[in-house]
Amino acid sequence: MIKKFISNLLSSKTTEDSAAPGSPEVLIRTQKVLLFETNPTRLEEIMNSPFPEGEHPGYVYFVQEYLNGSFKIGKTKHINKRMNLFNVKLPFEHQLVHLIKSGNHHQTEIAFHKHFAQQRLEGEWFALDAEDVKWLRSERYTEEINSTIKPAANDDDEKQLTPKQIEFAKTLIKKLEDNYTLNVDYSHLTNKDLSRLSVYFRFKNEKALQNLVKKGVLSPKQKVHK
Repeated sequence: MIKKFISNLLSSKTTEDSAAPGSPEVLIRTQKVLLFETNPTRLEEIMNSPFPEGEHPGYVYFVQEYLNGSFKIGKTKHINKRMNLFNVKLPFEHQLVHLIKSGNHHQTEIAFHKHFAQQRLEGEWFALDAEDVKWLRSERYTEEINSTIKPAANDDDEKQLTPKQIEFAKTLIKKLEDNYTLNVDYSHLTNKDLSRLSVYFRFKNEKALQNLVKKGVLSPKQKVHK
C-alpha cells in the first residue's frame, strides 16, 4: 500500500505542459504545498495524559508527508514504535502534526476517516488544508467523534452476570489467581467486569486489569521473596 501510494505521489508531483510547435522548452507546473509544524509542547502533554476510560485505549495520529503535503490518519497502541516504523518505510520527510488519545482508538480512527471522507486520496491518506489542521488542534470535534474518544457507559454494563457468564468468569479469574485476589463474590460481578477480563486475555491489555483493581474487584497479591 505504501509503495503504491508513493508511486502515485511521485507521478503526480509534476506535469509537463504541451510545448508549442517548434518550441524546445518544456514547462513544469508545480503544486503549492502547505507544510505544518508539530507542536512538541502539546504533543508531550497529550502523551503524558491518561487514556480516557474505554476497552480499546490507543492513539489516533495525523502524520503529514512533506512531498505532496498529504496526511495519514492512522491508529496505534504504541505511538513511538509507529513513528520509528515510518522513519524506516517512508523515504521522504514527514511530521507528526497532531495526536489524540482515545478510549476506543479503533472507532475514533473510523470516525475521522468518515469525517474527512470527501478528502480521501487513497487508503488512510487524506488531503487536509489549513482549516482542517486548525480544527484538529482546537480539539472541538463532532459529537460522533467525541463519543468514540470517551465512550459513554452502557446501562447493560452494570448488570450482574448470568449463571453461564459466572462460570466463564471463574475460568478467567482462575488464570489470575497466582497474582491477583478476587475481592467480591462472583454473583456481584457485572458485564463490564467480565468484558474487562475478556479484553485482558484477548489483547493482553494491562489497562483492563488496572481498571478492575481500581474498581476494587481485584487486588494484586504481595509477592513473597524467598
